[in-house]
Amino acid sequence: MLAFDGGGIRGYSTLLMLQAIMDHIRRLETLSQYEQPEETLPAAAYLPAHYFNYMVGTSTGGLIAIMLGRLQMNVDDALKEYENLGREVFGKPR
Repeated sequence: MLAFDGGGIRGYSTLLMLQAIMDHIRRLETLSQYEQPEETLPAAAYLPAHYFNYMVGTSTGGLIAIMLGRLQMNVDDALKEYENLGREVFGKPR
């Protein structure tokens, strides 16, 4: 189970931490297979939905859980959408 808390922009930092975890998973899976480096899958091919059976969250964490779980987005795309959502909701910085 992967649980995300709410808290506005803190959701972005949660996605950054998950991005580091997914990068580590990609490296481990690449090492466990006997492939040449050029044959490895791109980072975007490793989806959190492939590794976590349940994703839940409150507030912005719920939005992240929907993007990663239901919509099966990769973390990079979720970060981009989270940035777009932040601009829509909070506007541009002053």
